[in-house]
Amino acid sequence: MVTFDPTLLLMYLLAGLLAVTAHEFAHVLLPLRTGASGVRVQLGVDGGRSVARFRLGRVTVDVRPYPFWIGRAHWDHATVTPATWAWAIALGPLSSAALCALGALLWRGGGELAGPFGQALAVFAGLQALVTALPVRYPAWMGLGAGMPSDGRQLLDHWQGRQRANA
Repeated sequence: MVTFDPTLLLMYLLAGLLAVTAHEFAHVLLPLRTGASGVRVQLGVDGGRSVARFRLGRVTVDVRPYPFWIGRAHWDHATVTPATWAWAIALGPLSSAALCALGALLWRGGGELAGPFGQALAVFAGLQALVTALPVRYPAWMGLGAGMPSDGRQLLDHWQGRQRANA
């Protein structure tokens, strides 16, 4: 028999919020370091209005409904080199993979609360790393608009564009 565990549900919501926030902030690390302008992190789905909007240093943070589900990062692309842009995109899935590993360690060695949180973090961040690294376009139900490219898709398009430019 399957039982509902509100503690595990809470752990998944918290793990999702942490994973989405870390993933999006990982994207903006290099643009911030190179002085990019217009740096923004959106936590939550498109549509609707902001639940909260604030500045954290040079980053404008826009919290929308369901911030534990999805997000996106923005910056002025004209102010970063193509290599910096590619690394900035890659840092999102890489940070998710690192959080997955951390979650697995907590899951294995954690106690009454750290264990379930580690499980939630490992599962959520692992799926996030996989889904964002795949070169796909997201369906509308994900909340970012139909056809929005994943990080992997953006990197593949970037690489193919550079190959054509050098041909």
